[in-house]
Amino acid sequence: MLYEKNSKKYNNNVILILFLLVIFLWSFTNIFAADTLAEYERELEKVKQEQKENSLKLTGIDKELALYSYEIANYDSQMLEYSKKSAKLQNEMENVNEKLEELDKSLKDSDKEYEKVNKLYINRLRTLYENGMPSIFDIYLKSEKLSDFFLKLQIYNQVLEYDKNTIGRFKNQKEYTDYIKKDIEIQKLQLESLQKENESSIESLNLTIETKKDKMKELEETQTELVANNASLVQKRKDAMAKIDDEVARVIREAREDIENGTSTTFTGGDFVWPVKGYVTITTRFGQVYNLVDPAGSAHTGADIAGGAIMGKPIYAIEDGKVTTATYSNYGYGNYVIINHGKCTTDNNNYISLYGHCSSLAVEPGDMVEKGQVIGYVGSTGNSTGPHLHLEIRINGVLTDPLAQYPAIQFNHLYF
Repeated sequence: MLYEKNSKKYNNNVILILFLLVIFLWSFTNIFAADTLAEYERELEKVKQEQKENSLKLTGIDKELALYSYEIANYDSQMLEYSKKSAKLQNEMENVNEKLEELDKSLKDSDKEYEKVNKLYINRLRTLYENGMPSIFDIYLKSEKLSDFFLKLQIYNQVLEYDKNTIGRFKNQKEYTDYIKKDIEIQKLQLESLQKENESSIESLNLTIETKKDKMKELEETQTELVANNASLVQKRKDAMAKIDDEVARVIREAREDIENGTSTTFTGGDFVWPVKGYVTITTRFGQVYNLVDPAGSAHTGADIAGGAIMGKPIYAIEDGKVTTATYSNYGYGNYVIINHGKCTTDNNNYISLYGHCSSLAVEPGDMVEKGQVIGYVGSTGNSTGPHLHLEIRINGVLTDPLAQYPAIQFNHLYF
C-alpha cells in the first residue's frame, strides 16, 4: 500500500535525522549555529510535512467514511424501493397467471359447448336432409287449422334460428376469450421484462453496495494505521516537550541560584521590545486549547505570532539577558532559544523568555544579548503547521500571557 511505503519512508527519515543529530551532538556538544542547521533543514521539513499530512489525511478519511456511509444508506433505501417493486410485480404476475388459468379453462369449456351445439345443429340438418326438407304445404296438411299452421311454421323457423345463433354465440365467446388470453399473455411478457429489469437493478445495487463496503473497510484499515501513526507522533511530541520542560526547569533553577548568590543580571522593566517588528497577528493565544496536531488537545503555553511573508523575518530579544539554550527539538519547538533576563529592578521578579519554531538561530548558549538584538529567524520547525514565532514569558518560573507585557500594542486575533 502507498500508506505503508510512506510509513517506511517516514521511519527511515526519522532514523536518518536521529543519526545526524547524534553525530552533531557528539561533535559540537549541543551548539546549533545557523550555518550548521541548514544541513538538516530538508530532512526536518520532510518529517514535519509528513506529520501535518498525517493529521490532514486522518480528517479526510473521516469525511470520506461519512460520505460512503451516507451513500450506502441511500443505496439501501433504493434497494428497499426495488424490493417493494419486485414484490408488487410478483403479485401482479401471480394474478396474471391465475387469469390465464381461468381463461384456459373457459376456452376449454367454450370448445366443449361449441362442439356440443355444433354437433346438435349438424345432426338436425342431417335429419332434415335425410327425411327431406318439409314444405309449407306439408306443414299445412299436418295442421288442424290455420292458426296451428302458422304456429308450427314459426316454431320450426325459431328452432333452426336458435341452433344457428347458439353456434355463433359460442363461437364468438371462444374468439373473445382467445383474444383476452392473448392480451393477458402480452401483459405477462411485459411483467417478465419489468421483473428482469428490476432484478438487474437490484443486482447492480448489491454490487455497488459491496464495492462501497469494501472501500470503507479499506479506509477503516488505513484510518487505523493513521491513528496509530498519529498516536506515535503525539507521543514523540510529548517526549520532546518533556525534554524541553526539563531544560526550562534547569534554566529556572540556575536563575534562582544566580539571584540567591547575587550574581543575577538585572534590567529595568516596563518596555519589552516586540520580538517580530511589524507583525501583530496572533493565531493562538496563551491558554487556548490547541488540538490541530495533538487530537487530545493541550493548553497553549505562549502566543503564536504570524502574518503574511513572516517566514525568515528576524527575531529580536525582548530584553537584555543571557542565552541559556539555543538548540533543536524535533517534535517540540524545533529551533528554539531561551533567554534568562535576570531580575527586574522594577518588581524584583525574574523573567525568562522562549522563542520557538525558528528557521535558524543567530546565537549560542552563553551569549550575552542586548535588547533588540537578532537572536534567530522566523520559521516553522518542530511541531508546527506554518511559519510563526511561538513566544513564551515566565515570571519567577511561572508561565504567563506574554501579550500582557505589551498593553500599548493593538493585536489582530485570528484563532483557529
